[in-house]
Amino acid sequence: MKSAGGTLARGITAAMALLLTGCTVLSAAQPPAQIPVLAWTPGSDWVSVKALGALGDGQADDSAAIQKALDGVTNGSTVYLPPGTYRVTKPLRVQGPLIGVTLIGHGRDTTLVWDGEAGGNLFTDDGLAESRFVGIQFEGQGKAAIGFFHDSDHRFETEVRHQHLAFRNFTDAAIRANHQDKYALAETEFQNCLFEDCRRGVVFISFNDYNFTFNACEFRRCGIAIECSHGNFYARDCHFEGSREVDIHSAPEHASSVRRCTSLGSRAFIRYGNPVAPMTIQDCQVAGWTNPDGAISLSGAPVLLFDCTFTDGPEGRAPVRIGREGQRLIVSENQAPGAPSVIAKGHKGRVYAVPAGKRRACLTSARQRFLRPTAAVPSRLFDARRDFGAKGDGRTDDTAAIQKAIDAARTHGQDAIAYIPSGLYLVSDTLRVTGANYRVGGTGFSSRLAWRGAKGGTMMAIHDPQHITLESIAIGNHDAGPMSNGIDILQTGTDGPSHMIYDGVFVFGMYQRKPFTKGLHFRGLGEKALVVLPHVQGNLRFTDSARATVLANCSYEGSVVVDGKAPQRTGFLGFMTRLSTITTHGLYLRDNHSIVMSDFYVEQADDGYVLEGSAGCPTGRAVIQGAKVDFTHADKARDGTVLDIRDYAGEVFFGPNQFYASLPRVPVVHKGEREVDLFLWGNCFYKTHLEAAKSPAMRLHLLGNEGVDVEGKDKVLTHESRGNDNLPPERLGRLIPALDDLRRLGELDLRINHPAVR
Repeated sequence: MKSAGGTLARGITAAMALLLTGCTVLSAAQPPAQIPVLAWTPGSDWVSVKALGALGDGQADDSAAIQKALDGVTNGSTVYLPPGTYRVTKPLRVQGPLIGVTLIGHGRDTTLVWDGEAGGNLFTDDGLAESRFVGIQFEGQGKAAIGFFHDSDHRFETEVRHQHLAFRNFTDAAIRANHQDKYALAETEFQNCLFEDCRRGVVFISFNDYNFTFNACEFRRCGIAIECSHGNFYARDCHFEGSREVDIHSAPEHASSVRRCTSLGSRAFIRYGNPVAPMTIQDCQVAGWTNPDGAISLSGAPVLLFDCTFTDGPEGRAPVRIGREGQRLIVSENQAPGAPSVIAKGHKGRVYAVPAGKRRACLTSARQRFLRPTAAVPSRLFDARRDFGAKGDGRTDDTAAIQKAIDAARTHGQDAIAYIPSGLYLVSDTLRVTGANYRVGGTGFSSRLAWRGAKGGTMMAIHDPQHITLESIAIGNHDAGPMSNGIDILQTGTDGPSHMIYDGVFVFGMYQRKPFTKGLHFRGLGEKALVVLPHVQGNLRFTDSARATVLANCSYEGSVVVDGKAPQRTGFLGFMTRLSTITTHGLYLRDNHSIVMSDFYVEQADDGYVLEGSAGCPTGRAVIQGAKVDFTHADKARDGTVLDIRDYAGEVFFGPNQFYASLPRVPVVHKGEREVDLFLWGNCFYKTHLEAAKSPAMRLHLLGNEGVDVEGKDKVLTHESRGNDNLPPERLGRLIPALDDLRRLGELDLRINHPAVR
């Protein structure tokens, strides 16, 4: 069923209309939003807790009935909490290791209330991966310690989605990740979640608690809203209000970012300190902080701070304080009206000021909020198993039944869904998705389609979609076994308008080291095509689609391949949260294409990024920021190559990022005669060092980088008083295109995902 991006199905039209407009502001008279009501039609495989005896009347003790439902959970189960207030007196727990589990309620009409002993934990999961928790309010009543405890003792939890959840009155934390370090919680998302009156909002303090993405969340009157130690995170489009200590406590192991966030009346906004993990703070509005030592304190690796505005803080005090000698800080277009300066004077940091660009910040007020009080759900459910006879047993050919469900949803329109319950469905011919205003989807990772047709076939073909969403489904994912198809999903288009959403879609690519095999392909998309990827996993390939607008919110695993020699390149290809592990390269940018990637995490890969040019193609620009670059080779004699530049022409901006301590050196390779400018800026080299090729066609520009424990091996990054910089102050304007591309990515995020920012 629909996940956290529910408003997208009806919001894209508005988003397209708003592409040239600004954001709106919540007036003081408007009450703060709550999470939405989600009026689901249950699927045939949903297990209702009321069918097992729960009453949801706020009086009866529903602990035993709900626990009975949780005890029956297996891979792919969906536990359903209909509208009601469920009184809980004993800790609830779902036990793994499991995969593809969903716990789903009706948003603000479904509430779990703790009425047990003081200090108890309301809900615990142990070892759930690729799972979803949707539409539930957790009420601690000032007695429960933790609302949702990820006690990952039985498996590594990855790609867990928390959507439309609310947490109130917990004495320790609303959500806490395990601190035992046996397993961890990584690549998790918090979308449209609300946190009120908790000592801490979300707490993750272990190594491997990585790639936490906070999107459209709101934190009100917490002690600390987000507490990160050793992990890393990306907070974007979030609102913080009245935090008693600090909005974000950040001591990450890898680079993190805070983008397009607002803070109103908190003691402080960000407290940051780690010597090896860079930080980016972009387009934030901070007002009314009370800490006399500033809204932001910096003491660590290089920081990029741009397009932020600070108002109404303590009189005569600067909002940004540098606490470490030698702190690298790259700034642009920050403002602090009424303050003596943006950065407190007397610091001993290294500050680099980049001039204004062509684009500006989007946010205009610290009162702007992003939590969505409404969300669309399917208007009607066409169940492939119940209504059309699909079996999902891994033996029956279900092609015809699934196509009938798709056709029924298309004919009905009005945001109906062709629903595919959990199971393994064999497909022998291409499934066709065309038309307008409907969805195709299932329960998530455990609604699996496997190919049994001719070798090299395409499992699902999508052509010129009009407001169509593919959601919560696995198509060609390797966990379903060997398959002989050539493409999992292929989207094609004409010059007419189209838009398509991929939300919770799993294709081939994870852990496979086969970047050009199967996956999700886009081919020949025109200038009126819009593609939004709230959550996808696996290989992605974009061929001759540079006129389209593509926004990837969260994408995981496999490789991204961009190619095609068509010269028209008026569109935009933008990635936010991106992860690649156990692959050959995280990115193949071919034929001189352009890309913007704001938070790219590469780990246990053979190599990093390939950038290739082709004769006759226009110059390109690649802007790549990230959390970590790390390589693992069976052959220890070979180091991974960070950047393999093969006759790429144009500009490459790399950083801020972290080069991790896994290998003895960080090679940058260049071959070819076409001229390219490579900018390495704001990076941390942690126990490793840069070795950049000397090539007459590649100009290397360095700014604000820092080495930590490099043992004197680095031949480029010196540590003299001037540091490694070879961009003098008068040439810092060379970085403007990178900042403008990041601004453009932010504009697109707000206008597509938050078309009615309040």
